[in-house]
Amino acid sequence: MFDGFEQARIADFWLPGNYGSGLYGPGAIKLSTNFARSGSHSVEITVHEGDVEQAGDAFTRVERAELDSGHFALRGREAWYGFSLLVPKGFPIVDTRLVISSCKQSDVSRPIAAQRYRNGKHTLTVEAGGQRKEYQLPPIAQGRWIDMIYRVRYSPGKDGRVDVWMDRKQVVNYSGSTAEAKAKDAFYHKIGLHRDRLKQPMTMYF
Repeated sequence: MFDGFEQARIADFWLPGNYGSGLYGPGAIKLSTNFARSGSHSVEITVHEGDVEQAGDAFTRVERAELDSGHFALRGREAWYGFSLLVPKGFPIVDTRLVISSCKQSDVSRPIAAQRYRNGKHTLTVEAGGQRKEYQLPPIAQGRWIDMIYRVRYSPGKDGRVDVWMDRKQVVNYSGSTAEAKAKDAFYHKIGLHRDRLKQPMTMYF
């Protein structure tokens, strides 16, 4: 599946904004000519205070604007995901939880792999089977495209893997559990902005 965002609308494989408990609000997803990794367009994703608001952990409230590429039976199998990301100059640098890409399993509240950008710190966490590991990623230079590639083998056992490349350099090499054995065999990948509630809007391009 591929979307270069060069058509009149986003590709049909993306789940609608009202899917499940909600992915994004009206106007949060726009095709844009402000920036383009290739061609002439990208997708502009903006989250505002209160967008698709839900209860988070530790008594927090979370909000989001995300694209979800769909749910697939992938336990014991491997999936590859790739996207380009641009954080525009002037993007708010605040000490608030922000996830910009995640690999998830249905019926599991936390992400298996989460690419985070908090207070200027760029990290990736992998969490499954009661274990959690954090990787420091190279800094994000605002106003410049970065290319991300994920290779994920979803398994509750030791043969699970998460490998991540940033601008063609491998930055994560994880082996271990990447799924919950008793949860649904349905896995999915999201890009966008998922954060703790904040008054300031945030916009990124993909």
